[in-house]
Amino acid sequence: MRFFDEEKIINHVYPKENFGAVLDEALLAILRNVFDTLEKVGDTEDYFQFLDFKIKNVYNSAFVSKHFLLYQNTEVEDLMSHVLNEVADPLAEGYFESMIDYLETTIDDEVFVDFRLNGDELLLEAQSQGRKVNLVEPLKQLIIDYDESFERVAQEILENFA
Repeated sequence: MRFFDEEKIINHVYPKENFGAVLDEALLAILRNVFDTLEKVGDTEDYFQFLDFKIKNVYNSAFVSKHFLLYQNTEVEDLMSHVLNEVADPLAEGYFESMIDYLETTIDDEVFVDFRLNGDELLLEAQSQGRKVNLVEPLKQLIIDYDESFERVAQEILENFA
């Protein structure tokens, strides 16, 4: 596993029943080291990269892929929550500005859009043609699939104004 300049290579053969724990330990060690470095010197772009980590499965092992596809670990979730807090403002602002640009070029009438952060949610309000739409989008969803979230929210706004 490699992330930023942190790398963990697992060369030993482990019984299948122990391998999940070995992968967990390696992933957590890497994430903790990177997170500690980011806390000391990281800027917003570095935190965005942290949220975009991928695990390279060089052997195309179905077990490894399944393990990380179903991956649920409270320590990783806690680290990711801290990182999400660091990027919440710029992430929400970028999403908001893109949404305004998109709606203004798509809707013929004047559009008013407002947003605010409420914990780990982005609250959006759009008004046009005498109608108002209020939507809530989890920030975590923007990290998981920004494009899907953007398309879905924009479509919902447009349908309400149609």
